[in-house]
Amino acid sequence: MLWLADAGWRQAAGRIRLNAKARRWALVAAAVALIVLVLRLCATIPRLDDERHLRSDKSVQSIDRRYSCAAQPLDAAVWDLRTAGSSRPFAILPAGRRLSNGGGVLKVTAGQPVCVRIVVPPTSLGGVLAKQEKTIVELFQPLPSEPGLWDSIVLDAVGQKSGISIPIRLRPMQHAHMARRDAVHVYEGELRAYDADVFALDGVVEYRDAAWNYEQPAPLPSTYRPESIAVPRGAQVKVIVPRASSFHPDNYARLPVCQRADEPGRWISTEALPFAAETHGLPVYSGRAWLPYRCRLRGYTYSEFLQCLDDHRPFASDSPEKYTIHWFGDTNTRRALKKITSLGAWCSGTMATRSQCLCDDSGEAFPRFTGQNTVRDTLLELNDEDGGWSVREDGAKKDRDMSNPQARIYFHRWEGLTRYNGARWQTTLQPDRIGAYPRADLVVVSLGNMDVSFTQFLEHARQLNELVELLQAAYDDQHIVLRMPQYFCCRAPSGNPPRRMQRDRNRLYGEYMRRLFELHFGTRLHVWDVGSIAETLPLELRKEVTACAVNTVPSELVDLENLQLINGICNPAMLRSKGGLAAGRRDAANAELA
Repeated sequence: MLWLADAGWRQAAGRIRLNAKARRWALVAAAVALIVLVLRLCATIPRLDDERHLRSDKSVQSIDRRYSCAAQPLDAAVWDLRTAGSSRPFAILPAGRRLSNGGGVLKVTAGQPVCVRIVVPPTSLGGVLAKQEKTIVELFQPLPSEPGLWDSIVLDAVGQKSGISIPIRLRPMQHAHMARRDAVHVYEGELRAYDADVFALDGVVEYRDAAWNYEQPAPLPSTYRPESIAVPRGAQVKVIVPRASSFHPDNYARLPVCQRADEPGRWISTEALPFAAETHGLPVYSGRAWLPYRCRLRGYTYSEFLQCLDDHRPFASDSPEKYTIHWFGDTNTRRALKKITSLGAWCSGTMATRSQCLCDDSGEAFPRFTGQNTVRDTLLELNDEDGGWSVREDGAKKDRDMSNPQARIYFHRWEGLTRYNGARWQTTLQPDRIGAYPRADLVVVSLGNMDVSFTQFLEHARQLNELVELLQAAYDDQHIVLRMPQYFCCRAPSGNPPRRMQRDRNRLYGEYMRRLFELHFGTRLHVWDVGSIAETLPLELRKEVTACAVNTVPSELVDLENLQLINGICNPAMLRSKGGLAAGRRDAANAELA
């Protein structure tokens, strides 16, 4: 009997080992399938950049492309560079002009592409710490969505008169060397400028050897030591823009109103504008106003935004309920809602210089809603006179009622798709949780900031797949607004616990997120690209607005981010409206849209 018992135990143990082995192989197979999905998604969906809408304009499609990257082959000798020479990165313009050798001014028209390539020669490790340094360096690898991105590069074209800063998005060139860590690396992108000025390149290599990607448990860099890119005198691009062009600031008032929340634009000094920024309701930051290229922002007040929601209900006009937004977001969402519920009074005027207005407001007492990490679910009721107040928090009714609410916002405070949510984030989108609040007319999803900081890329991709499935089940016909990650730049990561944010990580997480949502939601998706606002600031101001450890922007930029969203929601509604406008505002709105 003992032998039988022992034999039975050994058989059971064998089955357990087999089951454990099968589970391990199942996990490996699932991981491989996820990697294949990520690579296929990144390869089959077109690359995104800030010029995607501008290229659809007929006036831009007919431009001269002689200086584009497709028309400018790279000298093959570049790939044979060795460390015997200088390892300093340098730039190449059309016709193979190396900027360190000088060059003349290249004249182009508005929107004409000019190819810019950055060459990063290899370096050789040396010194007594070489072996230890090499061991650390090997821990860093590019992300699977951009396998050739070994070097993180910040590159701008800066207007010498206007100060306009145009970020140039660079991609790894297709070459066998780009698969190797110790080889020459070349990245290319196209400058497309739409303002009359002479533009010069200004850039740095932030990190080499994929040290920008803090995926693995490697030590985070405690210092930030960027290398300058060789951009000496003489190599400039002069952009000629006729006064009659739609891109000329003189014609800004004649542009149609923006109907998207991801229109590309630039910051122009208010002194150079042919009109007062206030006349168009444009928020001003450090003496500059942000103007989209092909449309104009309508200067909504927050009261007018709430009137818009009450009048138009752009995505569910047949709903008998008050216009309702389900909004999932983090600290940045809390700051956006503080502006909306206070009708812009929060951190305005002289209060804008307070620390909670410039950076972290997590400890600030705010009477209209709690908004802190301890409260996850908040139902806000809003009208155009009183702003907004929470009437329910985490299921408990508050001792206040909003008279004549025009809109409702169900705000779920989350930390992205990370472990810092207190409970599994998936419970947020279960039917019993969503069903406890009024049906949504619009859904806003803010992602990326916490995910970049605390989640590895492939894990985030897996979580995104699950999120998409849950959103499709919970919101089968509502439009979805995807808020992109905040811009990050020009410093080492910080925070406690350390936030593994970096400019390229933020960008690549956001691009993958956008592609996945576009694939599944199609025309129901509306992208809210808040990152483009900070990215187009002059570099010194960019450093200023990204200095906050939790990566929030100053309250003055929150107003502009909100204005992006409001234009994306309300302007299409007014264009489609058939008698939906209130009588007192119909003529004014029609004149505004003319």
